[in-house]
Amino acid sequence: MKTIPKLSRRKFIKQFHGPPKGSSICCFRFWELVSAAGCPYQCAYCFLQATPSFVFGNYPLSGAIFKNWEDMLKEVEQWLQSAKNRILVVGELQEGMAFEQAYKELAGESLAEMLIPKFADQERNRLLFLTKSVDIQYAKKMQSSRNVIFCWSVNSEAAAKRWEKGAPSPSRRFKAAQEMKNLGWPVRLRLDPMIPYEGWPGDYAETVDRINGLAPEMVTLGTLRASNTLVAHTRRNGRKASVFRFLREKDPSGFKWRVPYEQQLELYRFVLDRLDPSIIVALCKEDRKVWKDLGMKFQGCNCMIEQPQKAQKESLDARHMYPQTEIHFDSMPLAAKSRD
Repeated sequence: MKTIPKLSRRKFIKQFHGPPKGSSICCFRFWELVSAAGCPYQCAYCFLQATPSFVFGNYPLSGAIFKNWEDMLKEVEQWLQSAKNRILVVGELQEGMAFEQAYKELAGESLAEMLIPKFADQERNRLLFLTKSVDIQYAKKMQSSRNVIFCWSVNSEAAAKRWEKGAPSPSRRFKAAQEMKNLGWPVRLRLDPMIPYEGWPGDYAETVDRINGLAPEMVTLGTLRASNTLVAHTRRNGRKASVFRFLREKDPSGFKWRVPYEQQLELYRFVLDRLDPSIIVALCKEDRKVWKDLGMKFQGCNCMIEQPQKAQKESLDARHMYPQTEIHFDSMPLAAKSRD
C-alpha cells in the first residue's frame, strides 16, 4: 500500500460559500470538516483537480492525512457547542472514508472511531460521511446512531468502469451501504454525475433498481458538469478528459458547463420515473429552473440538518431532535443566503 503523506493543518472546519452572489443555483452554506486532503481514486470528472489547494501543490491530489489530528478533534468539540442544529460533512474536499486505515495506524483509531462518539453523545448536530470507499470495517463495529449518516456516491457499472479509475465498483458500494443500513445506520446515496453515454438508459435503469432495493432515506441526483478549468487539469493529470465531450452549454446561472439542457432533464426524468416514490429525492447545486421544469419540491438536502420527511414520520425522537422545516421550492434560499 502506498504511503500516505502526513501533513499539518491550522483550521479543519470551514463553511461552504456556494456559487457567486445573485446566482440561482440552489445550495445551502453547509459545514465541512477537512479531515484529510485529496482522494486516492482517479475519477476523470473530479472537481478537486481544479481546486487551488491541489493545483498549486499545497496538498497531493492522491491524498494526505493530518498529523495534528488532536487539534482537529478539539475543533470538532468546539463546533459541537453551538446552540444551533447543524450538520458536518466529511467528504467534500477529500474522500470521506478512504483514510480509515491510515488514521488507525497514525492515531490508534480510525476517523470514524474518533468522530462518531462525539456526535452520538449529543442531540443537536449530525455527521455525514460522503464516500466511494467500502472501508467500513471499523465503523460497522460501533453502536449505530441516528446522528451519523453514511452517504455513498454511486453510478452505473459501465460509467464507473470507464471514468472512476481506482474506485470500488458500484456493486461493492451498494453492498457496503446495505451492511451499514442493516446495522441501523442512516444511509443515503448520490447518483452523481449521470453521464449520457451510448446505452445509458439500460445501465441507469439497473442502477435505479439497486437504489430501490436498498431503499435509502434520501438520494441526491446530479448530471455531469465542469468548470472552465477542469478539462485542462484533467488532461494534465492524465485522466480521461474525453468524458467532457458530452458538455455543450452552461446552466442558466452560468455556473458550470453542462450536458444540453433537454438531455439533462431527460436524465433526471428517467430516474424520477423509476425511483420508488417513498425515497426522498433532491438535486445537488442545480439551477432553480431545473427544479421548476421537473416539477420538484424541496424536501431536504444531504448537507442540511433536517432529516427527510419519511425518516421523521417514523421516529418521534428524530422529529423532536431535528424539527422539520417545510421549505417549498418558491421560498428556497439561494447559496448566497446563509441559514445561520
